Parts: sequence; structure tokens; C-alpha cells
Amino acid sequence: MYIWVILATFMVALYSFNLTFRADLRSVEVEPVARALISKLIIKQQAAGRYIRGNTPPHAHTTDAEGNTIASDTITYSAGILTLDQLQPSEGVTYLPYGYKDDGTVTTEIYCIDRNDPKTARNCSDDNAVRYLVAYMPIPQRWLNVKTGLPNNDLNAAMKELIGYDSSFGYPVCKKYIEDTATGTKKCEQLIIRSREGLYQTGFDDEENSEVTDDFMFEIPYYIAKNGGFSRKCNKDNADNLCLMYIYEYKAKYYD
Repeated sequence: MYIWVILATFMVALYSFNLTFRADLRSVEVEPVARALISKLIIKQQAAGRYIRGNTPPHAHTTDAEGNTIASDTITYSAGILTLDQLQPSEGVTYLPYGYKDDGTVTTEIYCIDRNDPKTARNCSDDNAVRYLVAYMPIPQRWLNVKTGLPNNDLNAAMKELIGYDSSFGYPVCKKYIEDTATGTKKCEQLIIRSREGLYQTGFDDEENSEVTDDFMFEIPYYIAKNGGFSRKCNKDNADNLCLMYIYEYKAKYYD
């Protein structure tokens, strides 16, 4: 009997070598892992958005000298990287969903920039400030094409399924370089977002035929590209990482 069990096992092993792989193997085994990676960024970006909402009038509140909570008519958040204690405090409102485990790979950062001078920062409560939330994370090498260094088909497919068409989500690429004549090196002067749809926007002519326009998808403000955590981790002038990123502009009042 034992011999027959061994023989049957051997025959099954031989037969298995003739089985073909599933045609949708990547979509059922690989892409879910890529979607999980992107989901971490989306979840934390949404949590940071709720944090901004909770600190924007009419939801913003402050505490007076006697410990009383009163409504604030100005925003109560400030520029900088949002910490886990801010998004998931031990007491009070928690912005991250229950059970979310933050592994530190995704960073959410608030920028407040002068409306008339994109190279200058402003206080976030200033009426002349433009307020951005940027969520970003380095893309692990396994999701990059070996030859191009850009996201591979698996990551692009996951981006398409989770995000669809959104010009403010993607990865930064350089639109304009400047050359240092003394050293002969080039540095990026202007960063833009390349989404899964490409670099350029699609428009329509008078006959409703689609055509690619000269407008870029989303230009990353100069101050964001050159300052703060995003610049250190994702700007090619300072880092070797290609990052996934999500950028969004917020108003001074939630209902504006």
C-alpha cells in the first residue's frame, strides 16, 4: 500500500509539470500586493485630509486659558510633517481608521505658500496663503522597471484600478532643467506629476475629437519641490528614490 502511495505522489508530481500557468496569475497574485502598497498612501492621505478638515473653520476649535474649548474662525493647523500623534492621538479624535498600522513608509506634509510668490512660505492662517497637503512614499525597487526605472505594468495596473484618472496622483518628473556652468551639472528647476495617463492633458476640439494639449497634468509648486521632507526624500536633486505622491489644495474655510 505504501508503495502505491509513493507511486501516485510521483505521478501527480510529473503531471504537474505539464500544467499551464493561469493567464490571470499576475492580476490575482501580484497586483493585489501593489494595490495594498498604494492603499497605504491613500488611507494616510485621507486621514491627513480629515485632520485638516477638523482644523479648518467651521470645525476648528481652540482652548482658552481656562481649558474651555471654543470655535475658531481661523485654521488651527500649521505647515510641516504630520506625526502619528497628530493623526492617531491617544486621546481625542483619531483620523486614521481603526486597525491601521503605520509602518512609516508614507509621509503626509502640509505646505502653506505665498499665493503670488511660489518660492516663499506663508503662515497657514494667512489669507494670502495657498495650502497644500502632500502624501508621498518611496516606490520599492520590485515595482520599478529595470530598464526605465519607472513604475512597471503591475504598479500601473494597480494605480488604474484604485485611482483611475487623477492628475494630482502619480510620481514626480522634471519638466525643466538648469545647468550649472561652473560644474556642468544639471538640476531640476520645475517638477511636474506624471500620472498613469502620462504627462499631458487631453482636450477636445470643436468637433469633440480628443487631442493632447500642451498643458502639463499638475505642476508641483516650487517651494514644495525645493523645501521640506518631500524635497529631501523625492526630489531627484537630493534623493535616489522615485516616489508615489498625492497632492491636494485646501481652502481657508471648509465650505469655500
